[in-house]
Amino acid sequence: MGEYGVYSDFDIEKHKQTFVNYLEVLILEDGKVMYAVPSHQELAIKIACKKLGISRDELMHRCPPDYYCDFLNWLLHITGAIAVWNRDYVGWPNPKQIAKLKILKLNGIYKGPVTEKRILPWQDYAENEPREEIS
Repeated sequence: MGEYGVYSDFDIEKHKQTFVNYLEVLILEDGKVMYAVPSHQELAIKIACKKLGISRDELMHRCPPDYYCDFLNWLLHITGAIAVWNRDYVGWPNPKQIAKLKILKLNGIYKGPVTEKRILPWQDYAENEPREEIS
């Protein structure tokens, strides 16, 4: 058994013992936490390709021009994941993701907001997109 690190399955207790003031993860739709290795965007690309059953090149070609400069948020929309750092997250969390954020916060790992009424980042830019809330 090797040492615990960012290539390990996420474990709250082991994370707290191993890392200080470090959190770079995706929380998937089902609440599973994955270290964002090698980055949030690259992990989201891998998940999106698997979910859609397409190659990386095909995924890149599907990205609408409006999201070329907002690529991560487009990927989060496709994957349903949220990207989380020490003090914030982006995406639109579902109840399982909110619950996981609360657990991370209670354990002192996540220090940012936890809200069920988070607007998707790309909705701020889209003129015709309604601002939706989680009920």
